[in-house]
Amino acid sequence: MSVVSVYRRWRPQTFEEVIGQQRITRTLQNALRAGRVTHAYLFTGHRGTGKTTLARILAKALNCERGPTPEPDNTCAACVAITHGTSLDVIEIDGASHTQVDHIRDLKERIVLAPAEGRYKVYIIDEVHMLSTSAFNALLKTLEEPPPHAVFVLVTTEPHRVPPTVASRCQRFDFRRVPLREIEERLRRIAREEGFRIDEAALRAIARLADGSVRDAESILDQVSAYREEGITAEDVLAILGAPAEETLQALAGAVLRGDVVEALRVASALLDEGRDPRQVMRMLLEHFRDLLVAQVAEDPASALDTTPERLAGLRAQAEGADQGTVLRALRVLSDAMVETRTNPQPRLLLEVALIRAARPEMEAAAPGAGILPAGPSGVATRQGPTRPTATRPAPSPPPRRRPAPPGPASAPPVEPGPTGGSSAPPGPASAPRASPNAAEPSTASDGRLPTLDEVRARWARVLEEVKRARMLCHALLIDGVPVAVEGNTLVVGLRPGYNFHVDSLHRPDNREIVERALLQVFGRPLRLRCRVQEEAELAAAVAAPEPAATGDPLVSHAVELFGGEVVEVKRVDETG
Repeated sequence: MSVVSVYRRWRPQTFEEVIGQQRITRTLQNALRAGRVTHAYLFTGHRGTGKTTLARILAKALNCERGPTPEPDNTCAACVAITHGTSLDVIEIDGASHTQVDHIRDLKERIVLAPAEGRYKVYIIDEVHMLSTSAFNALLKTLEEPPPHAVFVLVTTEPHRVPPTVASRCQRFDFRRVPLREIEERLRRIAREEGFRIDEAALRAIARLADGSVRDAESILDQVSAYREEGITAEDVLAILGAPAEETLQALAGAVLRGDVVEALRVASALLDEGRDPRQVMRMLLEHFRDLLVAQVAEDPASALDTTPERLAGLRAQAEGADQGTVLRALRVLSDAMVETRTNPQPRLLLEVALIRAARPEMEAAAPGAGILPAGPSGVATRQGPTRPTATRPAPSPPPRRRPAPPGPASAPPVEPGPTGGSSAPPGPASAPRASPNAAEPSTASDGRLPTLDEVRARWARVLEEVKRARMLCHALLIDGVPVAVEGNTLVVGLRPGYNFHVDSLHRPDNREIVERALLQVFGRPLRLRCRVQEEAELAAAVAAPEPAATGDPLVSHAVELFGGEVVEVKRVDETG
């Protein structure tokens, strides 16, 4: 035998029982007392806040034997019929399944008929925004001048999709999200009457997860009561709904704020391994950062945030040491990821990449060297090939361009450039350009040898730049890698313990191809990629190793970091030239 759900058993039957919408219920009751009921209403707002319920109560107030009255008795034949959904004078129409103009034409033909039992015929059109344009147009005239016995109540969660011509013919009431405390109190009453044993922490967890919807809160209570008949705890609620605990959200947000990618991924992985929904985790983390921002900027966060005192204290403590720019970046990144989850079949990957981008500011910054790109032959900046810093003043004589040497005897003498920068001898199989002292790049491609580990590290920023241009996700996976060895024609990149996911993803054929293409573009020689997890001590030693291009000049060091290459000589020029 089927059981009636909690939210249906506890549906409000009078204006006083509707919680969180006092201004709307008071306005409707005053209109009923004064006999100023209008012919059309538009109820809008968040889901589960009482829109359709209040439309039915209005219908009872109009057709009650004592009415029209602001206090229907719920005992007369008309009230009982409306409560059970059997009244002939209250017609509920689902706008999602009655979208065509023919449905509205049928309604117009029947609306002229007098009520069968009561005083008014009340038409409740739920999800009215789903009507087609032609159906709205057919409804316009009837909605503007209906018969005296007809009252329309249009219900929607998306009022922006209702044509202005329709909305202007209605009295509009906007239903707000129900405050947390009122939902808690209602759940406490239901649990007491239904015989559920549930602790206060579980009630707060349900109220928060309901997101201002009374119906959602009652449905969750019904679900957890089936899971455990007595002694329901907050852990039970979170386990059933796949939502993270507040302490876990605090830890996850703290790792992002500190820039600790490993800890953020570890916490997220533990949540997902427990069966938490990555979309739910992302949504609640986004809400946490929003509340964190409010706690930072609001003079009185308690009045701006609908939350418990315990959670408010935790938000204030975390907000004191948090960088506001990091909070804003996390909000932007998580919002973008939430939008992408609608179409992407890998929400876990989106969550992990979002955490990496939120924790690492350089992931959101422009690509290294952006805006300092050399112009191509047509004078337009190009992004292909390694970028080089441009001189601030013309050089006395331009350096010769490097060209790969054709195969020939290794002992062939170099050819001197002519006065115009070209070769004074005809090209031959033994000719090869001589390296200029002003060249900014190591000759890894021109002499046919593979780059050394020091050369790879010196130009690793350029490799990351090329990867980022090709695919942002691949760049996010590679950015924490450190070149640790060149073994034959294979570059070995080390990642810290806990980055096994990154290693596996970078070894996928599509990601490997992007990195190897970037290596070829930067070094001019084909290199294969191999990633592996390294011990922290080994990576620390690799990172701390002195770079071959280090100089005492910070400007030169910054240029080398951006564009790679090796410094042969640093000359200072006075201001007079």
